[in-house]
Amino acid sequence: MRKLFVIVIATVLTGCGAQQQTVAVGIEEDTTLIIRGEALVGLTVSVTPGFSRVIGEDDLTEFTMGLAGVVDSENQNLEMITLMVEDGLQRLTVTRNGSIILDKELHFTHGQTRELRIR
Repeated sequence: MRKLFVIVIATVLTGCGAQQQTVAVGIEEDTTLIIRGEALVGLTVSVTPGFSRVIGEDDLTEFTMGLAGVVDSENQNLEMITLMVEDGLQRLTVTRNGSIILDKELHFTHGQTRELRIR
């Protein structure tokens, strides 16, 4: 009986001492540029190096309320587009019919969200 008890205790201790592999998974945040304005449809947005696109009605992001349903009256009536950009120094150019509306260099860090308002 004593031998059986020693074997059971040794088995339990050996099983409890084994290592478990653990993997930590976090939230991956994108680097984002949000552009707001009264009339964004039809503008050409270029982010270099990266991409250039003409903003269409389907590209617009719908306005969502803030924390606890707080209304942001300044922004809720504006059109908004959300763009994923690369980290680092980016040149942002916004044009309408060939005329430059905005030409700016912006530095983005990983996971950062920047907002611009075009007036």
